[in-house]
Amino acid sequence: MGCAEEVGADVVQLHLSAPRVWRDPKQRADAEALRDAALVVSAHAPYLCNPASADPVVRERTTRSLQVTLDEAARCGARGVVVHAGHAAGGGTMDDALARWVEVARPLRSDVALLIENTAAGTTAPGRHLQDIARLFATLRDADLDVPLGACFDTCHAWAGDPLTATNPAGYVAAFAEATGGIDLLHVNDSKDEAGAGRDRHTNLGTGRMGLDVLEAMVTTAARLGTPAAIVETPSDDGGHADDIARIRSWLPAPDRAAVR
Repeated sequence: MGCAEEVGADVVQLHLSAPRVWRDPKQRADAEALRDAALVVSAHAPYLCNPASADPVVRERTTRSLQVTLDEAARCGARGVVVHAGHAAGGGTMDDALARWVEVARPLRSDVALLIENTAAGTTAPGRHLQDIARLFATLRDADLDVPLGACFDTCHAWAGDPLTATNPAGYVAAFAEATGGIDLLHVNDSKDEAGAGRDRHTNLGTGRMGLDVLEAMVTTAARLGTPAAIVETPSDDGGHADDIARIRSWLPAPDRAAVR
């Protein structure tokens, strides 16, 4: 909690286990304090989770990882668990990817929302293009799951995944919100790469290829549409987080100036 105060953050996103290995989270000793402080806006599932994978072992591990992360997130008072929408690694069509998603999500049980995040790359990635994102959310809602669903919009992923964001960033955010039923969490990151590059490489706001006007349009549109919180996933060197949070706040009207780390 002290670290959040140091950078001027109101809420935080946690990694409850190592993000690049299959490892269950340990129970946090400060879970009660986090819950009482209502500090945790989200926990992020391990990056290895891929509900759309053709590999049944990966899908099985993804289900387990999501469930244990949801359980620990609940202990910490998190409002949601963010998971990348994945891609059909190992083969298959978009229809296959969507069916695999249902298979992975159907066993999940939680009152904590599963926040599906848009992605930057992949030719068969249900989180990259708007029409596929809309299909993914419609498919999962039709499956009548036992976990609430929500959407996480990442500015860098949208920019790198679809060049349309460069020409109409505000319209793109609005279209994403319509496709998903609303944006529950905003990840505000600049991109090291040009629009449509298909690469997920974050950098501090104003130091990448997106341009501050594009980022501001995305942030203010999401706020206008009722997105309750924003996270920065940028480098923290030399006060990077604090500067990024202050910049986001400068774009928002006073009642909405809750930016997060």
